[in-house]
Parts: sequence; structure tokens; C-alpha cells
Amino acid sequence: MPKVSVIVPVYNVEKYIERCARSLFEQTLDDIEYIFVNDCSRDNSLRVLVDTLKQYPQREAQIAIIEHTINTGQSGARRDGMAMAKGEYIIHCDADDWVEKEMYEEMYLKAIETGADSVSCDMVMEFEGSSMYLRYNNTYSDHKLMIGCIAPISVEYCSMCNRLISKRIFDQFSVLPFDGVNMWDDVGLSLRLRYFCRDNAVINKAFYHYNRQNEGSTTHRPLLGRIMEQIECANQLEKFYLKESGKLYRRFVSLVKLVAKDDLFYYNIDEWKKVFPESHKHLYVMKCQVSVKRLVKYYIYAYFGTLAKCIAKMKNRFTV
Repeated sequence: MPKVSVIVPVYNVEKYIERCARSLFEQTLDDIEYIFVNDCSRDNSLRVLVDTLKQYPQREAQIAIIEHTINTGQSGARRDGMAMAKGEYIIHCDADDWVEKEMYEEMYLKAIETGADSVSCDMVMEFEGSSMYLRYNNTYSDHKLMIGCIAPISVEYCSMCNRLISKRIFDQFSVLPFDGVNMWDDVGLSLRLRYFCRDNAVINKAFYHYNRQNEGSTTHRPLLGRIMEQIECANQLEKFYLKESGKLYRRFVSLVKLVAKDDLFYYNIDEWKKVFPESHKHLYVMKCQVSVKRLVKYYIYAYFGTLAKCIAKMKNRFTV
């Protein structure tokens, strides 16, 4: 049994996959398993991967490549990779990102040292010509805090790529990606895993580099399609929390709903009002996500939408 299984969905990433693969194959941890899932890439991603692998013959026996005949999206690719994983711990990596060489060894040793079900680390968000450090604050790790909504929903807290999880958790609780939810598939996974994990250890080192330059990634798909998948993810998470704990996490579920539809506010305010209107009574929980000014704007449109529109029209009339 390998110590760590790394699952890598692959789809149209020929510009980035060599950098990703090299960072994986050069890990200081020797006992590791790599599972690449080629989700019907239409470019040369697989060829670049195979050519790169040839330069690391010591890793060949540790690598499995799953070839999809039908494109399933990231959630389906992750699901198939997880079904094959044999490691004591499982972690994901996106094929357009890259990692520091010591990432998996240090995270595995931390898991063994602490006995934690999961281990998280910091990240760096990489833009064209700039970067942003994302620190994982362990204050938010205890799942019980979600009852009171001290739980931001953001990349560093919800990504599956900076979180090493014991395979026992996946097996015992049958946690898999939601079918058909590719945007927020990591949110759907991480928020359920967080519920089941007894504890989470943190290493405040930025081992993972999250690439925001890939225009073909899931996060660059048309806005409305992404929003609708986020909303479906929120629906599925609500069912999960109701089943597991009744209404105990109702405020947190409202937060998930509000964040899921957040972009819809600037896309179509009327639709924003119609989606999850029951969550508006918990708008105050958004204080951990947005500014006070933005929160006030949500309240105005949620409860005084017609008046707000009239004021906006009058303002436009007098400024013409």
C-alpha cells in the first residue's frame, strides 16, 4: 500500500502539464502513487505527460493512466481516480497547477505525527506577473464551528488540492464527488469530508501553486453555467447536512446557498432574489465572506428590491 495517492484529472492542459508532472515526479516522498485521468483531452496533453514520464523511469511503476471514452468533467475524473486509489492518504492535484517538491512527504509525516484525519497547507494563487499568498487559518478547522458559521468558503479552505485525507474517511463514509457538478466539485467534497474528519492538522507553508492563467479551466467556463452548478452543489449539500444532523447546520447551509448564488447578483438581480429566498433570513452570516457595504446591498435588494430599482431609475434620470 503506497503512503499517498495523488489524483490528477487531465483535460486540454498541454501548455501546463509538463510543469505539473515534473513537480509531482520530483517529490521527496518515494512511496507514492500517481493516478492520471485523461478525460478525453482534445490536445496533446497525454503525449506531453507520457514524454515527461520517460525522463523519470524510477516513477513508471507508480503511475496509472485512466483513459475516458466519454468526457465526464472534473467530478467524474476525480471519482474514477478515487476508485482506483490505494494509498493510506489521498490528495488531488489539478494538471495546470504545480507543487513544491517536499509537499507530500511533509504532509504525510504531519499526518502520522498527529494522527489527524486530514492535513492542510497554505497555497499561492498564481496570476500573470503576480501572485497571492493564501494562508490556511486553523481557527476555522473544527467542523463544529460551522454550526455558528465561522467558516469562510474560499479556495484555501475548500480545495481538495491542499488537503491530504485519510483513505479510511472516504471508504467509511462513501464520500464521492456529486454527479455532474464540476464547478464547486471540491466544495462539495471538502465540506462533507470536513464534517466526518475528527481533526485537521495544518502546515503553514505554501506547498501548492494554484494557476489562474489557464483560460480553459473549469473556473473560466461561461458564468451562468458555473453558477448553476454551484447552486446544484448547494442543493446537494443541504440534503447531506439535513440527513446527517437535521437543522443543526441550518445557518451554515444558508451561507453555502448564499455564496453559491453570489455571482448571480451581478448577472441578474431578479434571478438572485428567486434562488434560495429562504436563505435571506440568514444574510448576516455572509459577514465572513463580503464587506459591510456589499452586505447592506444584499439586504436592500432582498427585502426592498422594488424600492431599490425605483431609486436607481430616478438617480439615472437626474444624472443624464
